[in-house]
Amino acid sequence: MDNKTDSSSAVRPVREAEGIALSADDMVEIEIDEVIPHPANDHEEIQLMNERMDHLTLSIDSLFSMMKDIRSRINSKKDFAIKNRMADSKTGLRIPEGTELMGTTHGVPYFLVAKSGKFYIGTREYLSLSAAAEGISGVRRSGWTFWKLPDGRTVKEAFKDQI
Repeated sequence: MDNKTDSSSAVRPVREAEGIALSADDMVEIEIDEVIPHPANDHEEIQLMNERMDHLTLSIDSLFSMMKDIRSRINSKKDFAIKNRMADSKTGLRIPEGTELMGTTHGVPYFLVAKSGKFYIGTREYLSLSAAAEGISGVRRSGWTFWKLPDGRTVKEAFKDQI
């Protein structure tokens, strides 16, 4: 194939391959051309760029959907692992040992750790999530909606089928 194109040509080859060995004994001649239309004017060039952008947008959307599905599967495995580690307590739910939660009040983040069926903010001990939330905020509130897991879900969202 001749790679030379004159200026009147509407297409230009992007790549070509002259042969592929299918086995040690065979050599098959093939030619691959990816044809990209050469725009005749600015309007056509803009139209081609828009088409390429649409194609790339669809590709990115597809990749994003795949990543979202993978992340969802990973999170469901984590949720399953947390639920399996839960033990019964007097409230019927026990946050797994070592679980770290975060709550924010007045723009200040606080971190809570579950240990031995109790909850600790620093060295201060609380018997419930709500008591811990009230202790740092000064306002009576539900600990199930105040405290969040590292992925941003509230404790209520993460354990809703266990409450």
